[in-house]
Amino acid sequence: FVNVEEAKEWNHKMDKRGFVHILMLFGAPFIGGFCQCDYPDCGALRTAVDFGLGTLKSHYVAEVDYDICNGCGICAQRCQFGALKFEVTSEKANIDQFKCYGCGLCETGCPRGAIKLVERKSLPALAEVWT
Repeated sequence: FVNVEEAKEWNHKMDKRGFVHILMLFGAPFIGGFCQCDYPDCGALRTAVDFGLGTLKSHYVAEVDYDICNGCGICAQRCQFGALKFEVTSEKANIDQFKCYGCGLCETGCPRGAIKLVERKSLPALAEVWT
């Protein structure tokens, strides 16, 4: 077992390495597990990405501030869900918010702070999109 501070420190280290944080519940509020996963090695991510099954999206979704984005592409390299692409015409990152799982790897990887997570429910088209 780990305490709260140890868990936060581990989470931060895994975030820097580009791992997606997955919380598994056995009926809320019972936590079944907390994993640090990467695609394609993680079964939970593979079923979500390849088949759209099993893994629910978070309560957040990524959004780009195009005035800050310089098109470096680091965010797209970190996205394991295929939600981020480099848009050739604008030379900026482009997020398909319907594919976004809200893991935050793009946000923490952006050296300019151009990506923020916003609440899914604040975007009417995405408010009930969980898979």
